[in-house]
Amino acid sequence: MSRIKSFATIAALVLLGPAAHASVELIHNGGFESAGGFSGGFETIGSGLDGWTIGGTVDLINTYWAPASGGYSLDLNGGGAGSISQSFATVVGQTYNVSFSLAGNPVGGGDKYFSAGVTAPHAYIVDINGKTLANMGWVRQSFSFVATSGTSTLSFVGDPYNSYYGAALDNVSVVAAVPEPATYGMLLAGLAMVGGLARRRK
Repeated sequence: MSRIKSFATIAALVLLGPAAHASVELIHNGGFESAGGFSGGFETIGSGLDGWTIGGTVDLINTYWAPASGGYSLDLNGGGAGSISQSFATVVGQTYNVSFSLAGNPVGGGDKYFSAGVTAPHAYIVDINGKTLANMGWVRQSFSFVATSGTSTLSFVGDPYNSYYGAALDNVSVVAAVPEPATYGMLLAGLAMVGGLARRRK
C-alpha cells in the first residue's frame, strides 16, 4: 500500500473512530435499577448504589413515586443534601453528551435546587408546581463537556435548601458526541483529494 493510501486509511479511522463509539453507554446503572433487591416506598442510603459513590445520603425511590422509567429513581436529598458521582474512561479533547431525567419531590413545597457537571457544574431549579407523587412531570435534560483527562467524573449534588425533599433523578446517560455532518463532508473531500493524488502518481 502506498504512503498516500496508508495516510488516507489512518485519517479515516481517526475521524470515524468517535462516531463508531458514539452510541456506547459509559454510565453503569444509570437508571438505578441495580437496587440489591430493595422494594418498598424508599430507602435512605449512604452507600451500596451499584456503580455510584454517594456523598452524605440520598433516597433510593421504588414505589414512593412514579419513576421516569423502570422501577427506581433517586431523591438527591436523603437525610439532608446528598450527592452521587461516577467516573468513566474518556478521550482527551473528545466531546461527550450527558443526559438525565429530572423532576422534584413534590412533598415539602418550594422549588428544588441541585447541580450537575463534569468539568464545570451546571445549576438547575425544578419547579414542582402542580406536580404529584403520581405525576412527577419528568423532563429530559442534557449538557455536553469536553474531556480534559483519560478519566472523567460526573456528579449530581443536592442543595441544603431542599431539606429532606430534593431533586429527583433517573435515566442518567453519557455517550460520546457524534461528529457534525460537516466533519464527514471534510473527510470525504479529503479522501477524494488523496485518491486523485494517488491516481496521478500512477
